[in-house]
Amino acid sequence: MTRISKKVEKFYEEPETTKYPDLVDILIHHGFEKISTKGSHVKFKHPQIDADMVIPVHDGECKNFYKREALKKLKKLK
Repeated sequence: MTRISKKVEKFYEEPETTKYPDLVDILIHHGFEKISTKGSHVKFKHPQIDADMVIPVHDGECKNFYKREALKKLKKLK
């Protein structure tokens, strides 16, 4: 099992315990593109999803709400 596979499996089981840098790796692994933005908000775009996903990052971490929203979007892709 690869490192990213372990991160993905852990994220699906307990999204709240996933750190923001791991969340970025997981989203990129699933085909999201990280769009650079100004300030504390990071935008992710996926070709199969119409709306962009915006995640505010403060002190290198994001709130659990955004992790759960990312999980919902990943589940819709499957």
